[in-house]
Amino acid sequence: MFCGGPQDRIPHVNQESGQERQLIWAFWLAAALAAIGGVLPVALGGTSSRIATVIIPFGIAAVALGLCAIFHSAGRAITSALYFVAGLALVFGILSMFALPLQQAVLGTCPAPPQPCSGGLQRPLTVAENTGMGFGAGFAIASIFVGFFGLFVLYRRRSLPTPAPPVRKIPPVAAPASPPASPAPPAAASPQSSAPEYGATPELDEPELPAHEEEERPELPPHESAPPTT
Repeated sequence: MFCGGPQDRIPHVNQESGQERQLIWAFWLAAALAAIGGVLPVALGGTSSRIATVIIPFGIAAVALGLCAIFHSAGRAITSALYFVAGLALVFGILSMFALPLQQAVLGTCPAPPQPCSGGLQRPLTVAENTGMGFGAGFAIASIFVGFFGLFVLYRRRSLPTPAPPVRKIPPVAAPASPPASPAPPAAASPQSSAPEYGATPELDEPELPAHEEEERPELPPHESAPPTT
């Protein structure tokens, strides 16, 4: 029995898929907010509005954020670079809009018509321009924060630990002991082989003693008696 089977990996897979959907929707929502922020000043003030050029940097930001949603799986470096470009474009658009009232505050504005306007001065901002500027800046800031949330989810998803491999929780079951093998039948003893079988003690061949033979003794000559002396 193992720990960490397919049932344990399902929550991790669901979490990754949920985070991927979150970052994709975050980038697409940020792109939509950037596009709306660039269109509203033109829609409210018209093409003749002095802040109508903001649609260009906001459009670049919308395209960059859309590419973040498409190429998020290519790596964190590419996604971060695209988000950085989008952020720069949005900040440039916001500064270009607010540069106009700042310039008027420093240099002054022309008097209300029908009085003539001296050279180098601009007319005051209209209501449509002020409204478009406010909506454009608001949507741009919201786009930056939503895109940052998508980037945060991307970095957090990449840093999730890899699930540990399954580990056995109980010791392995010992294999049943095999029955002892039956002894092989004894082989027929060959007449040439005199070696004992089955561990029998070998019988030592005692050397045969030679038959006792009586030595033949030489016969003594017959005893001759000495002649009588006279």
